[in-house]
Amino acid sequence: ARTTADEAVIYTGNPGVHEFVGIDDRVPVIERRMHRGDGAIDELWRLIRSPADGARLAAEIDNAGYDVVFCHASRVTQAPDVLPFLRTPSLYYAPEPLRAADEPKQLVRASDGLRGAINRLGLNPLAPRRERLDRRYMQSAKHIVTHSHFTQGRLRDRYGVDSEVVHLGVDSDTFTPPATGATRDGYVLSVGALHPLKGHEFVIEALATIPPPRPRLVVVADRGDAGGPLRELADASQVELDLRIRIPLTEVVSAYQRAGVVACAQIREPFGLVPLEAMACETPVVAVADGGFRETVSDQVTGLLVPRDAHAMGAAVSRVLTNPALATQLGAAGRRAVESEWTWERCTAQFDRMLEEIARAPLAVAAAGTGRSAGHRP
Repeated sequence: ARTTADEAVIYTGNPGVHEFVGIDDRVPVIERRMHRGDGAIDELWRLIRSPADGARLAAEIDNAGYDVVFCHASRVTQAPDVLPFLRTPSLYYAPEPLRAADEPKQLVRASDGLRGAINRLGLNPLAPRRERLDRRYMQSAKHIVTHSHFTQGRLRDRYGVDSEVVHLGVDSDTFTPPATGATRDGYVLSVGALHPLKGHEFVIEALATIPPPRPRLVVVADRGDAGGPLRELADASQVELDLRIRIPLTEVVSAYQRAGVVACAQIREPFGLVPLEAMACETPVVAVADGGFRETVSDQVTGLLVPRDAHAMGAAVSRVLTNPALATQLGAAGRRAVESEWTWERCTAQFDRMLEEIARAPLAVAAAGTGRSAGHRP
């Protein structure tokens, strides 16, 4: 919730998720904990309480007198439960639809055991309530912003809502090219959670189409429990796999800098931040022509876009790894594109513009009715 251009207050159900962003100590973080627990009963209880919890938090925010509220996705329902109840002007940043409702069940994250089997079969009795709440909350949002035209279309198709697109940016001061004279290790890098939607399996299948000696595959992941199946597939495909889970950011950057090429095979990726991080490190990108990658990768300029075909991906990866001039050309163009088109400064300026316009709009309407000019309340 934002009060002036330089003042913000964060409301969260779990402050731990914000630790990695280095929030300024002067920014108050107000914790309103949701019901804890990982069991089915806990999940049901969170869904039952969701509307009441949203109404309660909305009332607290409204009574605090903020100018505008910037809402983010909920782990319970995707669209947050506060949206239908807020009287304060608000903007919802929608990163994607509720994918569990749209994707094939074999691609939806599910735990092992009976509960996971029920989820994969589409028989989870909690899913219809989650989907109803998500739809209700999304359709109640007054203003929606998302990060790609691809996701904008998916939100329109699923919910019938309009949204504005603000492309995200990358921190080009953190993700930087390797030091002058540094050599790359020539491996293929795939980045993303250990989850079927992230496409690591497809990258292994693509590398298996390259005649030996094949390049090594490094997978960097922040979470997920699909490491075992990935190793089994890599062994069966005779692809050397180096799995790195929850490594520090400095090591993530180093992995980008030392890679010969970054392979992006995520399924219907809503935006595509991984290519931008690679481009910022002057590392060439090969990505499937799918989802947000068609917006973040300029084919034949900052990377190569290929159909979702293992042989096509393998051939493109091999082409980059065996053509140093092409790799250098793509990497340099990628870095230039990040510095000119994909900065966080541009992204945050657009978010600020939207928040300012939304905060001022009700005051402008009220002032028009009274014949007085509208000012921005501090």
